[in-house]
Formats: sequence, C-alpha cells, structure tokens
Amino acid sequence: MDRFVKATIFFTLTAFQFTSFAIAASKTVISGISDYRFDNINIEWWDNFNDPYLKDYINRTVKNNRDLRIASLKSQQAYQNIKSTMANELPGISLMPGYARIRTPGFDFNGLTLDAAGANIFAVPLIASYEADIFLKNHDKTKSSRKQYDAALFEEKSIYISTVTSTAMTYLNIVKIDSLIRLQEEIVNLRKEIFLLTQDRNKAGLASAFDTTLADKQHTAAMIELNDLKKHRTIMLHQLAYLVGEASTDINEMQRLKLNEIEYSGKIPVCINSEVLIYRPDLMKAEAELEKARIDVRVARKEFLPKIPIVGVVGFNSLELNRLFDWQSFLALVGAGVVQSLYTGGRKTAALKTKKFKYEEMFENYKRADLQAIQEVNDCLCKIKYDTVKDKENTRKFNLESYNFGLINERYRYGITSYFDMIQFRENLLTLQKETVNSKIQRLIDYLSLYKAAGGVI
Repeated sequence: MDRFVKATIFFTLTAFQFTSFAIAASKTVISGISDYRFDNINIEWWDNFNDPYLKDYINRTVKNNRDLRIASLKSQQAYQNIKSTMANELPGISLMPGYARIRTPGFDFNGLTLDAAGANIFAVPLIASYEADIFLKNHDKTKSSRKQYDAALFEEKSIYISTVTSTAMTYLNIVKIDSLIRLQEEIVNLRKEIFLLTQDRNKAGLASAFDTTLADKQHTAAMIELNDLKKHRTIMLHQLAYLVGEASTDINEMQRLKLNEIEYSGKIPVCINSEVLIYRPDLMKAEAELEKARIDVRVARKEFLPKIPIVGVVGFNSLELNRLFDWQSFLALVGAGVVQSLYTGGRKTAALKTKKFKYEEMFENYKRADLQAIQEVNDCLCKIKYDTVKDKENTRKFNLESYNFGLINERYRYGITSYFDMIQFRENLLTLQKETVNSKIQRLIDYLSLYKAAGGVI
C-alpha cells in the first residue's frame, strides 16, 4: 500500500509540473504576440513625410489595431498547428491505471469440481505507440503545415501593410478636408458679402431681383458644401480612431499638421525592379500555398502505402493491491505489425485527385498574383507620373491667378476696380486653391498606393 501511495504522489507531482510548464509556454506565446512586427511595414519609410503625427498614428495602429492583433493570433495558431502535426512523428506515451473485478463460474468435469471464484485485478500499464514513418508521410505532413504557417505570416504582413496604408490615407484625407474647410469658410463669408452687396445694389436699382436671388442661392450652396465637408471630416476622424485602436469619443483631440507643412522628401523611383515584386507578401503567400499543395499531393500518394504501427506496454499487474508494485508483478510487451488497406471505395483515389486539382488551382492563383502585382505597380507609377504633372500645373495656375489677384488689389486701391469685382475674383482664387489642395493630396496618396503595391519596399 505504501508503494501505491508513493506512486500516486509521483504521478500527481508530474502532472502538476506538466501543467505549470503548459501555463508558462502559453504566457510565452502571448508575450510573443505582444511583440508587434514593425519590420513588416518598413517603419523607417514613414519618416519621409516628416510628419510626427502621422508617424505616431502609424505606431499606434501597429500596437493597438484589432485587425492586426487578430492577424497575429492567426499566425500563432498556424505555428501551433506545426507542433501538433510534428507530434505525429513522435511516439505517444500514455498511462492507463485500471481496476477489474473478475468472477469465474464453478463447474464439475469428470469428477473434478471447481467452485465459483472471484478476484481483483490491479494494473498500472505505461503504453507507448508509434507509427514507423519509413515512407516519411508524417514528415511531409509537417512540411505541409510549415508552408501553411509561412502563408499565414505573409498574410499577416499583407494585412499590416494594408492597414497602416489605410491609416495614412485617412490621415491625409483629414488634412485635406481641414484645408478645404478653411477655404470653404472663407468662400461662405465672401458669398455672404456678395449677397449683401447685391441686395444693396438691388435697392439702388443697379441689380435685378434675379441677381439677388442667384447670390443668395450661391451663398446657401456654399454653406451646404461646408456642412458636408464637416460631416466627412467627422466620419474620417471616427475611422482614424478605429484604425489606431481607440474609441472615437476624443476625435477633437486628434492632432495633425497643416497641408503646407507636409511633403514627401524621399525619392520616388521611375520604375521598380521586378525582383522587388517577388517579396510582395501576397505573392509570397501564393508561393507558399503552391508549395503546400505540392507536398499535399505527395502525402496523398503515400496514403496508398502500408502503415507500420509499433506498440509497447510496460507496467505492473497484480491480483493484490499491496503487491501491485512488486517486481514480480512487472510486465512488458512489444509488438509491431503492417496494415495495408485493400479496398476503401475509391476514397484515397478521390483524395489524390482532389489534391492534384488543388495544386493546379494554387498554380493558377500564383500566376494571377504575379500578374496582379505587376499591374498594380504599373498603375501606381502611371498615376504618380500624371498626378505629379497635374499638381504642378494646378500650382502654376494658382500662382498665376495669385499674381493677377495682386494686380486686381492694386487696381482696387487706385479706384479702378470696384470692391464687388475684387471679392468675386478672390472667390475664384479660393476655388483654384481648392484644386491645388486636392491635387497635392492625390499625389501623396499615390505614393502610399505605390508603397502598398510594392509590399512596403520602395
């Protein structure tokens, strides 16, 4: 009985140590998930905008965004799947303590009489099982799970790049709307002034009622446009708060630079080497999935080969509990066999064909991803080329109009031009300035699109 108690305590302590190790391992995994991958987004590239607020929002996105956390957790799940698959290459060991009560009936045979009897059987066997992987089928399954893990990592990187790009685009659009609101507020004030002057001219008989109504309508339209801009800015601020993983209750405290303080100081390439596209995460993911599908075909072929299970049992078996752990009660057994399926109704053949079709699907998916990468980069380079020209022309046009407005001011000072004409010209200048705001933001967003299309490597 003392030996039984000691054995029970030993197994309990062993189970407790194993549980503690599992808890420590889970804490290590969680700590690894908290170590976010700034290298996925080429964090140094964002310094080219010379905007501390934008850089701060990018950092907060990487640290707090829920979609990125989910992506990291999915990759960790894929990593644990590797360990689960690898376990099939190792022997399994289990402890199966048991108790059985046996009763044998009595009988009388040729004068031999045996009475009915009963006995207790106590057993503490340690069972080991292993499938001899001489055809490397289980090893190939582990390779397949590794490729699935690689694909999950590339998917995670793709989500990182896409999310931080969305954060930057949202930020730049907010900066754009800030500028448009300031210009629109000035336009509203000018149109209100034009409307009041038109009313006075109408009273003096210098303007018709139609002119007055038209001026009032233009003032109202300007106020409506201003209201829409404020609505869009609020929505954009909510979206930015979501992307950085924060509540949208303090959107008025979200800081940003003015548009004229933001400019890209890096060098935008005229063309991008095709070797860069090889490192696009979606292309690398497609390549990993293609390699996984190829390994799965090999595994499906090996399913036709026989299995070689090996089983070993060591332990104690006794009819009396107090003698359970005596060496006289020790038993050991080892056995091996070969299992070959002769007929499965075509299941293995269908599984092999399915894996072959899956491989062909992944091959086509890889070629599609390759072509799509080239198209997206070329599209971005094309947009940058023409939007840069457009931005320069809009800036030039605005500068010319500003020069003309200076001349109009001089004419107004000398009484050659009326105040009414001068403020109308000022409104036209503000409208042109809005075009320069839109074209500059579009050019900066084109840079972000190229960053995303090139997988963060430009």
